[in-house]
Amino acid sequence: MLKIIHINEPNLIFGFDQKTIDPRDGLVLFGPHQPLYPYSLRIGVIGLQEDVIEYKNFVAQLNRPILSTQSKYKVTKSLERSRPSFPGFEAVFNVKWPVKPEVELIIGSLEIQKCLKNPNRILRANDLVDLYLNKIRQVEKKEDAKLNLWFILIPTQIYETCNASSWGRSIGKGTHEYVEKTEKGQISLSFSEYADYDNKLARILDTASDFHNLLKARLIQEQITVPVQLIVDKTLRFRNRDTNIPFQEYLKANFAWTQSTTVYYKLGRLPWKLGDVREGVCYIGLVYKKLPNERERNVCSAAQMFLKDGDGSVFRGNIGLWESEKPHEYHLDEMSAQELIGMALDDYKEKWNIYPNELFIHAKANFNDIEWQGFLNAVQNRSAHTSLVGILIKDLNELKLYRQPYNQLGNYGVMRGTALIVDEKEGYLCTKGFIPRLNTSNSLEIPRNLRVKIVRGNAHIETVLKDILALTKLNYNACAYGDGSPVTLKFSNKIGSILTSIPDWKVDTRQFMFYI
Repeated sequence: MLKIIHINEPNLIFGFDQKTIDPRDGLVLFGPHQPLYPYSLRIGVIGLQEDVIEYKNFVAQLNRPILSTQSKYKVTKSLERSRPSFPGFEAVFNVKWPVKPEVELIIGSLEIQKCLKNPNRILRANDLVDLYLNKIRQVEKKEDAKLNLWFILIPTQIYETCNASSWGRSIGKGTHEYVEKTEKGQISLSFSEYADYDNKLARILDTASDFHNLLKARLIQEQITVPVQLIVDKTLRFRNRDTNIPFQEYLKANFAWTQSTTVYYKLGRLPWKLGDVREGVCYIGLVYKKLPNERERNVCSAAQMFLKDGDGSVFRGNIGLWESEKPHEYHLDEMSAQELIGMALDDYKEKWNIYPNELFIHAKANFNDIEWQGFLNAVQNRSAHTSLVGILIKDLNELKLYRQPYNQLGNYGVMRGTALIVDEKEGYLCTKGFIPRLNTSNSLEIPRNLRVKIVRGNAHIETVLKDILALTKLNYNACAYGDGSPVTLKFSNKIGSILTSIPDWKVDTRQFMFYI
């Protein structure tokens, strides 16, 4: 049954219900899908003194047009590479972004350096998170501080030394045993300073060492009501954060688009939504994450539900011993699977007053019989008309597609949207590749393709591939023409990293804007 098809680029909807395929075109021509009428941002900034000054220069640049000097770059005599320029934040969104922040909180360099010297990477990350979080708490207590967004300015040293692969030792087995005995009352200490130390150990014992994920998790856990945007000092200066090389003009425009759409989404408004989504369809991305510093084989599941309006909800599954027969492959038990899908269905019903006609679960690993039965139980207990479909999606290098050179475009590979149908259940989808609108490719090499397989339930493979291509265009954290992975899996993975950054998740914050 092998055949090759091309899926037309999915439309997006912007202001006045107008449609285009490129989010930047739509925002320039028609404005955002959910507009904010004359409005002014109230932003709080936290960082080093020099970075707060640089933030003001950063905003000043985003308030001006940034021309993409390569927007008319000739590839051949008849072909021009098109990279959209940025008209300016207020010109695009009709929202004022004042150069001067509403709140400025200065962190001293010595305070940061003191935390960075800690040889234990978990203690180091937690101390830095406490440093920034305490500043935010001071403002949150003031009733007159009505902010829309926090901009957290991160020195490069924190970015480089507070991530999962950074230098330093972890918390040892002896410390784990010490904390367990203390909690059971088997160790008695008479000095208050030791008691404070023990409390801190118990709090951070199973936390992550990634500053970004840990800070986001703590902010959500402590129910800080203002979304945050983290930005590295080099990026703030329109430089590459790894090489410190200044952005070329077309990259400056691209960076301005990305920062602007992220800020706008965190105001609680959608810049765009999908234009041709089928009615009554719900998508869930399912991933598994290992809990940090966990000596057992416990994992956690995270899911993201996307509706026809383009927004999403976050779910966290139960924690359990879910190792399968295959190494590094995990599954939910029946009850946990039922609870997880039940939450998604109930959220859908609450929003639309009806259960979905179709519920698609996207995953990177196969579903086993036990967890699938749990999924079915959740559906059958609620709706007689909802069909459940399990989709396996893997980004593999096992197949690459090429095309005959035409007008010297063959170097860019096949067109985005090209699909190879293997049979009625399986296909390969090119979500990267040559884009006629841009006259270039969104991949630096011949792109890998997504392997897509319907492993549970029934659906048409071409419909499934069309849905997945559409879901590559819902990344509000980057104003890109299209991503390589559907947002269901892309952000479920990122959300899972935040959800597992602290051991005891106690709040039920499902608004997506707090996690990106």
